[in-house]
This record gives sequence, C-alpha cells and structure tokens, in this order.
Amino acid sequence: MARLRNPGPSWGYRFLLWADSTWPKGFFDFCLKAGNAVALLCMPSQRRASTEYLELALGRKVGFKENLQHFMELSQSLLFKLRIGRDGQLPDFQIDPKYDATAFMDLVLSTRAALFGTFHVGHSDLTGCMLGEFGRSVRMVRQRVENDYDLKMLDKVFGKSVEFVWINEGESMLFALKNAAEDGASLALQCDREMHASKHRNFDFMGAVRRFPVTIYHLSYLLRMPVAFSFGIPVDEQRTQVVCSQVFEPGEDERKDVLARGYVHFQEVLNMLEAVLRQHPYVWFNFLPMNTEVRSS
Repeated sequence: MARLRNPGPSWGYRFLLWADSTWPKGFFDFCLKAGNAVALLCMPSQRRASTEYLELALGRKVGFKENLQHFMELSQSLLFKLRIGRDGQLPDFQIDPKYDATAFMDLVLSTRAALFGTFHVGHSDLTGCMLGEFGRSVRMVRQRVENDYDLKMLDKVFGKSVEFVWINEGESMLFALKNAAEDGASLALQCDREMHASKHRNFDFMGAVRRFPVTIYHLSYLLRMPVAFSFGIPVDEQRTQVVCSQVFEPGEDERKDVLARGYVHFQEVLNMLEAVLRQHPYVWFNFLPMNTEVRSS
C-alpha cells in the first residue's frame, strides 16, 4: 500500500526553509503568496473544502481572496514549525485568559498520565510538544506520511520528551496506545477527522449536527486516564496563544456512564472551538470536507 503524503514535492519543505533563510524578506513573502496562489489553482478539492468551511465560519460567500488567505495561514504555520527546528528557539506559549485553565495546568504540572486531545487547528503540533516541556513523557499519535520534514524538525527540538506513535505502521492503534500508557506516557491525539477512528458520535458544530470521532473517551474508560483538550492560535512570529478545556475525569464509573459524561465534555470542547474559529477563521487546517452532517429522519 502506498504511504500517504503531504502535498508538494519531497524537497519542498527544505526548499521553503532555505529560501526563508537566504532570500530578502519582501521577495520571499511575494514568492510565498504566488506559490500559494498556484497551489490554490492546482488543488481543487482542498479549495472546495476551504470554501465550504469558510462560508460556515464567516457566514457569507467567499472567493479566491479568502481561499488564498486560508492557504497562506497554513503556510505561515508550517514556517513557524520549520523555523523552530532550524533555530532551536522555543515559541512563547501564552494561556488565553478568556478560558479558565486552572484544572488544565494542574494536570499538566502533575505526574499523572493523561489523554490530551487537539484538532487540526493553528499550532496543534506545538501544543502537544509543549507538554513535554513540563517534564512529562508524551507520545503524539500520528499517521506517517512520505514528506514529513516538519515533524522531523520538531523532533530535533522536542525529541527528548516527545515521541511519535505511527498508527498506520505495524501495531494496531489500541495496542500501541496501551503500550504507551503502560510506560507512563501521556498521549496526544487529534480528534476531528472522522475517517481516522472507529468510534463516532454526533455533535453540534458549525450550525449542524456533525459526526466526530470519540475514541479518546473510550481510551479514557479503558485506561482510566483523564482527558483535556488544547490548541494553539498564532499571535505573531514568536507567540502562540493556548486555549485549554476543562479536564474530564473518568472516575470509576461504568462504561456507559463514562462515555455519556465524555460526550457532554466533548460538546463543550466543540463549543469552545467554534467560538475561537469564529474569531480566527483561517486557522482551521483540515482542508477536507466538513464532518458529515447528520440530518434527522
């Protein structure tokens, strides 16, 4: 089976980083925008997904200008990660004061292994890596792709505390995650793409009832680990604002009760995510059709 790959040539990320280091800023910025415009024209499915999402987030019709801004935001986020790997300088993480992060930070600063959920939003990879800076071992669950130079660059900086679990290679996902939990590691999972999970539930999101993966709450029950969500919103070239959820505790309840409470927690997380996306619409980086809309019969 052919391995998945990110868009663009295998050398694309290296070239981008080289150009960023050597070209005058104005010329580089112009070429980056021109390159994104070409990509936009050559990637019709991603352009359609961008349009579908942005029209929901912005509440109006969108065109090439908005799509280009969406693509540019993704490129800037990628550059942010590549520069961290090149320079070895950690970003400045700032907790968003609009959300109560007390329980989240208490969990992060503790020695408890936990399940940390996130989405393909802004600097999501960086928020997972950030957890390792608090002295805890973190396994980030990902699908391995061919041209993953951005993750290799992050591994250069965060590799002592953060490892990747490749769920599309070798071990089954559950077996791999169980092994990580038995090692006392925390797990970081992305919880928005429905095709990457076997457990789903319907939730309100972006004006409709949509299907989302809920594997993280099944793992919470099986492994008796707490769940917390976070994601990072770019502020500028050095800073990321971190939005944190409340902490879900599975306790000793039976499976159906843990899952029922977990689904309530996830709806609260999605409400928080939607509020953030209404304010920062261009940081949703799925570029896939929106989660399946479930219509009542």
